[in-house]
Amino acid sequence: MSSFLRYILESTACISLFYVLYRLLMRKESRFALARALLIAVVAVSVLIPLARLPQLLQVPILVEMTPALSENEIRIQNVRMNENREVVVPAKMKEQKGAELSTSVGEFLIFIYWAGVLVVLLLLVRNIVTVLLLLRRATVLCQDGCRILLIDTDVPSFAFAGSVIISKKDYELYPSAILPHEKAHVALNHFYDLILLELLKVFHWFNPMIYGLARDMKEIHEYQADRQTLYSGIDATQYQLLIIQKCVGPVRFALANSFNHCQIKKRIAMMNKPGLGNAWRWKVATFLPLLAFLLMAFGKRSENVPDKALPSPDKVVTEANEATVTTQVQDEQKDRVVMIKADGNYIGGKAGSLQEVVQKRKEWDKASNDWIHLQVDESVPLKRVDEVREALLREGIVHITQSIPHSEEVIFPVGDVSKMAKFSQGSWDKWMENRMDQLTNGQHKALEFKIAYCFVIDKNGKVSDGRILQPAIHPEINAAAEKMLSEIPDWEPAERLGKPVNVLYREIFFNRVKNPVAAKEN
Repeated sequence: MSSFLRYILESTACISLFYVLYRLLMRKESRFALARALLIAVVAVSVLIPLARLPQLLQVPILVEMTPALSENEIRIQNVRMNENREVVVPAKMKEQKGAELSTSVGEFLIFIYWAGVLVVLLLLVRNIVTVLLLLRRATVLCQDGCRILLIDTDVPSFAFAGSVIISKKDYELYPSAILPHEKAHVALNHFYDLILLELLKVFHWFNPMIYGLARDMKEIHEYQADRQTLYSGIDATQYQLLIIQKCVGPVRFALANSFNHCQIKKRIAMMNKPGLGNAWRWKVATFLPLLAFLLMAFGKRSENVPDKALPSPDKVVTEANEATVTTQVQDEQKDRVVMIKADGNYIGGKAGSLQEVVQKRKEWDKASNDWIHLQVDESVPLKRVDEVREALLREGIVHITQSIPHSEEVIFPVGDVSKMAKFSQGSWDKWMENRMDQLTNGQHKALEFKIAYCFVIDKNGKVSDGRILQPAIHPEINAAAEKMLSEIPDWEPAERLGKPVNVLYREIFFNRVKNPVAAKEN
């Protein structure tokens, strides 16, 4: 699901809950200005809540996933795990994703339906506006008390549109003292802008019935306000109410127009006679505050800024933010769960052990505490040996694997244990990689279906090192191009942990799925 559609669904949930509460508490209130302001606030807050940034004490590790777009091919990059034979090990979550691919077409169909609905509602709105504008072209323009009055020869319901009053010549001649003050009140109170806001909201929330109810209630409030203002002008209330009864059955009205005929007769007359007394509105408005707090917690975005006393991992808490303290504490916390990788084998607690014994020891550690493990690697050990140990641990669900060499505080963190991931200095990393692969293979990789996993270290200065292939592709030319690309990676903006730059291990899988092999070869 795209981030925009997720935002629309979250905003829809906010609008729906707020509107239900409004209907329960405020719909019969005779303080029309307050009810109008509350509905506008409901719309504004519902639009902003899914965009709000909230402070977060704990940062949850995330799976880095990027999807560059190619014209004819599909490329995905994401973290994977592999076994000792360099075969991809598919975790349970990724197995579920395979099943989810079967429902991709359903998701795409729903997205298509949504945007088709947006287009239809937008076209209907444009049609309504054009219809009104064509009607205005035939009008005779008058100016009265600073208000534009447009007289129409045909029998149309009187309504206010933007800063003008549209009225038939017949109504202008027969009921000028009742209809004109009513429509002028709509203009003076700027009701047109409320309707624009709600019509635009309906374009993107066309599937939500609450939006149509909210727009209908807003129009009712507009009519109540205009009725009250008209009565204040001195017109006889009984004659005015009789005119409403006479005019309330008429032609179809326009979405962006406040019409004299709008609203149910009984409600309008009842509201005219209802005094705006009492203080119950205070607690009713206050009732919206707990719902606002709940929706902020439910849909507000968690900030990436981690407080000084919080670690961006759900399993650990670091109390100081300076780099030396962070590094020392990580090593102290893991001193009893260190795997030493030496040239002659792997050692746990000073004793040599196989990969299976390392995994078994990890299970014993896990019963007592969390799943952190630190790899201390001799400088003479080839990186392939380190990868083997990492993959064996990853298969057992160990994702917090730090790494260093003896007598060094240069700890390398996994992606999930940094509060701010490194950022590629030359724009989009996936686009750079795509362009470089295209150059190195002369575009031939687009016609090949392959999968290749690789990793590299981004140090705290942003320099890239230890770039290597973890799982080679079946095509030698792809492997050669990938090795060349890994040796040429430009600098990155370094990753941060607790506000300080740190070293990070970046692991990805890159695969190309050819959708139309014949067409790809022809190109």
